[in-house]
Amino acid sequence: MVPKIVGPRELADPIHEKLLQAAPNDAGRSTRLVSAEEASRSTKEGDSGIALVSYSVEDESDLALAKTAQQSRIDFILRGEILPDRRPRSITEAGKQLTVSWRLMPVGADRPAQSAGRPLGQPIVVELESAFKRYPDLALATDQDLALQAAVVRDTLPLITPTVWRDRVQLEIPYLMPGTQAIRQGNALAVAGRWGEAEARWQEARDRYPFSSVAVHNLAIAAVARQDFSQARSLARRAVRMKPTKLHQQTLVWVERRQRAYHKAFGLPDPPEGWSVTRAQ
Repeated sequence: MVPKIVGPRELADPIHEKLLQAAPNDAGRSTRLVSAEEASRSTKEGDSGIALVSYSVEDESDLALAKTAQQSRIDFILRGEILPDRRPRSITEAGKQLTVSWRLMPVGADRPAQSAGRPLGQPIVVELESAFKRYPDLALATDQDLALQAAVVRDTLPLITPTVWRDRVQLEIPYLMPGTQAIRQGNALAVAGRWGEAEARWQEARDRYPFSSVAVHNLAIAAVARQDFSQARSLARRAVRMKPTKLHQQTLVWVERRQRAYHKAFGLPDPPEGWSVTRAQ
């Protein structure tokens, strides 16, 4: 459920309407977005027993919204507020910018009570020129304000829909070492996105040359690619013990950070082995 966005109506209303219309329906990302008014109409009048009022006439009470959402079998409430542009005049004249602060609140008795008011989203700051680089089609819009609003909506959707986040990690490249050819072939396959084949080539090199820290290091990254974090951390630690280079140490930290992010995203408890090289974020 997406209640009305708090802020200047000439900005808030178009963004609210565009966001409701932009809900994806493709396989794997299908998301239903409804306004607070639509959700209220689906429940019986006066059923909540709580007035939709708060400190602001524009800002419905969180308690009332949560009750309405629960009755409508809604999973989350996405609350938004347009923040004022406090940049100096010399900067504001240089380029348009729009900032929306989002708060994603889970709904339902089966969710932890302590998470009900915890912000799970993040601010969206969109600068027009950078938006044109991310979304070239918006540069064709005749109205820059409409283009900026469309960019805000596109940047908001990853907060509430399944999204692929790209990450960059460095594979190790061997030079004049046993197994170099197989490892380099695996690297090329990984760059092409063929991680299963890449892992097979690195495993082949490791089987033939067990002392190859390069093969062990790259196998740790392959284990992350298939979300086997326990094996990834074991391999990364082994690579450090075999050859404590800066790259091997950085990869060990990267592996554990990816595991932390995975556990946080799915609400999983800490792994049995705990955390060894990173601190809680």
